[in-house]
Formats: sequence, C-alpha cells, structure tokens
Amino acid sequence: MPRKHHMDFRFKIIRILISLLISGIFISGCISFEMVKRIEGSPVTPPGDTIQVGKTTLETALLLLGAPDQLAEMEGKDLLIYEQALYRDNRISVGIPLGDITGPNIDLSAYGTLVRYNTLALFFSPDGILRDIVFENGSDHPYLKTLFPEEDKK
Repeated sequence: MPRKHHMDFRFKIIRILISLLISGIFISGCISFEMVKRIEGSPVTPPGDTIQVGKTTLETALLLLGAPDQLAEMEGKDLLIYEQALYRDNRISVGIPLGDITGPNIDLSAYGTLVRYNTLALFFSPDGILRDIVFENGSDHPYLKTLFPEEDKK
C-alpha cells in the first residue's frame, strides 16, 4: 500500500509542475489592442449659401474651395470632387511564446477597418455654371465608385 501512495504523490507533483509550466507560458504571453484613427484629405462641409446651382461659376467655386481631390467629365459636364476619408482600424493580438518548447510561437490576431467618406461633388456645364451639387456625409464608398460600380467578374 505505501507504494500506491508514493505513486499518487508523484502524479500530483507532475501535474503541479505541468500546470505551473503551462500557466507560466500563458502568463508570459502578450495581449495587445491597437486603435488607429486616420484622416486623409481636407475637411468637407456642406456648401451652404455661398455655392448655388445656376449662379456659381467654376472660377468662384475654385476660389472658395481650392483645388478638388478629383476631376472627371460626365455627359458633357465637368465634375469636381472634394473628398475626405476617415479611417478607423482596430486590432487585437495575442502572442504566446512557445519557442523554448515547441519551436514556433503562437500568434492570434484579429482586425477590423471602418472607412467613411465625406464628399462634395459639383457638376459644371461646359460654359462653367454650376448645374448640380451632391453632398454626402459618412458614405461607405468613395463618390466615383458609387457612380461607376465595378461589374461582377464572371
């Protein structure tokens, strides 16, 4: 009978050592969370009363707003696009250093990105008079992508 007690004691010691080893590995690991906010482009605000359809000229719009981010021609009209992109990246990473035991380390990570676009689009006739205004705040896509969606590739 004393032998059985001796064997149970050994198994308890081994279990305790393995538990300490495993907990030491997980405790010495690294958990990180990163949150990045980034803005590209100049602020885009609603045009207000300073820019009016049928009255504002291309020259006046350029003087008030500056150079546009993009230029395009659509159906004989000149399109000026002022666009600001707001990026939010969130990342979480868990690293468990197992290099001493198994060779490579374990690294688990997940991330998500949210992009919103604020856009002011001005359509000018060939004679330089403003014909249409589009203002979007917090759109999922850049304005030109909403006008020209990519066709499904087969």
